[in-house]
Amino acid sequence: MTSDQIKIGFIEDNELLLENYREYFESGGNFACVFAVRSVDDLDPQKISDRPDVILLEIQLPGTDGIAALPSLKNKFYGTQLIMMTTHDSEENVINAFKNGANGFLTKNMSLEAVREAVLYAIHNGAALSPIAARILINSFSEKQEQMNAVLVNLTPREQEIAKCIQKGQSYREIAQALFISERTVNQHLKHIYQKTGVKSRSQLAAKMIE
Repeated sequence: MTSDQIKIGFIEDNELLLENYREYFESGGNFACVFAVRSVDDLDPQKISDRPDVILLEIQLPGTDGIAALPSLKNKFYGTQLIMMTTHDSEENVINAFKNGANGFLTKNMSLEAVREAVLYAIHNGAALSPIAARILINSFSEKQEQMNAVLVNLTPREQEIAKCIQKGQSYREIAQALFISERTVNQHLKHIYQKTGVKSRSQLAAKMIE
């Protein structure tokens, strides 16, 4: 392994695919495999001498599944790109993977060359998506934008600004400072927003804008 090689790890329960991934990525000379295991539970960070730059992992694995494992993997391998590599590309899986911290979502019907290019793109630009995953994310974003617009349509421009601040998780003080108004004024606007949207709290308002 040389310092300029990209360090990669694989978590894949199909032994034949696991060996194919390792051989293909190491054959070009740009990648060095730091681990190849068949489940998340088989992975022991203490035995890995080099932190991987990227990990390719399946979703349906024995023991802990790939999506559920993402938060712990991000903690164990800070800064590592985590890319799903699966046949299970349902909308639910794509959305949940990114909610749990995935940096990419690829499918096994892609050629190994296409996967390699996507991994390189992820390392240098931060995301790698199969065409299906990209479409799912775009549609999800559009739906959420429509839901947010439905909440905002009956609000005044100032109320819309405050609702968007609430959706971002800002406090009364932060909203007041951002909009150059008093916290009391923020509270008054929120009462009007609650009445118009039928919610009773900040959390309900934020949830209604993205549900």
